[in-house]
Amino acid sequence: MTARSTWPVVRLGDYVDLLAGFAFKSSGFTDNSEDVPLVKGDNVQQGYIDWGRAKRWPREASTALSKFRLASGDVVLAMDRPWVEAGLKLAWVKRSDPEALLVQRVSRLRGVNGLDTTFMRYVLCSQSFTNYIRPIVTGINVPHISPGQIRDFKFILPPLAAQRHIASILSAYDDLIENNTRRIAILEEMARRIYEEWFVRFRFPGHDQVQKVASELGLIPEGWRVGSLGEAAAINARSIRPADAPLEILYIDIASVVPGAITQKQPYRFSEAPGRARRVVGHGDVIWSCVRPNRRSYALILQPEPALIASTGFAVLSAKSVPYSYLYFAVTTDDFVGFLTNHATGAAYPAVTASTFEAAPFLIPEEEVADQFHAVVAPMLDLSETLKRKNANLRATRDLLLPKLISGELDLSTLSEPTV
Repeated sequence: MTARSTWPVVRLGDYVDLLAGFAFKSSGFTDNSEDVPLVKGDNVQQGYIDWGRAKRWPREASTALSKFRLASGDVVLAMDRPWVEAGLKLAWVKRSDPEALLVQRVSRLRGVNGLDTTFMRYVLCSQSFTNYIRPIVTGINVPHISPGQIRDFKFILPPLAAQRHIASILSAYDDLIENNTRRIAILEEMARRIYEEWFVRFRFPGHDQVQKVASELGLIPEGWRVGSLGEAAAINARSIRPADAPLEILYIDIASVVPGAITQKQPYRFSEAPGRARRVVGHGDVIWSCVRPNRRSYALILQPEPALIASTGFAVLSAKSVPYSYLYFAVTTDDFVGFLTNHATGAAYPAVTASTFEAAPFLIPEEEVADQFHAVVAPMLDLSETLKRKNANLRATRDLLLPKLISGELDLSTLSEPTV
């Protein structure tokens, strides 16, 4: 008799402490970095909480709301629009996350009565929970689920020792991913600081020997000039035609791009791919979502897989007269995002066009300085890309193991935690 056949099928509601968030009034939100972040549905992403867009609540008023304070390990699930194209909006609080308060229409889940919270997290991350959630989402304007529906989910419950063994194996993958993610953030922050030092503060090597001259962007080093982005980069230079298309492609959709990263590349037979799968991307290209530019859905493409295709909802920027490293950092500054946001049109879905990118003011430095910058920064970007690919492999391995472990299909005694 296998473990799978002896482990009981149980109802989540009998083993979970589920709390729905507090109805904070938006009039009390603050942007003060000293105040307490709030976790709303918009902040819950696939496996992580997006703190960058979090509103805050006055710290002095948060004491009375301790019931809604999140703790490390807590699982959070958006109940409004719980599933989007990028996946289920489910995450967990990590040790490195700030203290935070839970907002209404987001649920906080903790295991009780012999259910390990970390094991429960992996159960909820499984395809079986997504398959359960998607058909029962109700509502046209705001699709949603209820706490009762979450509680009604059924799953296989191993003994507590087995739960913890399973959780330790899977969380080891997540720990490696988190460590790599921190290294990626450090590398990209270092590169961005160098960009700001050289091209915003103009303290590049030899800057003290260069005079400043007036320009439409203010004083800039002599020999530099202000042109348009269209002079420095080609916009949407390559498109795939059905007659020349490969049999299979890897597709990047707007929903799969977050600031600085691609979360998913979906394989398709070209004949079955979305009609928007037309933008050809190559090494060094920058993809930028034309829709809602304030969300900063952009990414740098390095060493792409064959037949990598982006949605026509992106502008694909290909460097011409500047290195791709300079292009990437120049078009991801707050000022550039502000330019796109201010030129977006449309109330429901503010968007820009390729011509908006082409006309954007763009600082073109002397070639020697730009090449020096690339020589310093490109190795950082390459290492960052290597770590991103390692993370993709770790996620793929974890996701293959997950359903087999939580169902009892694999013999736990033969498995060990992953190593670097």
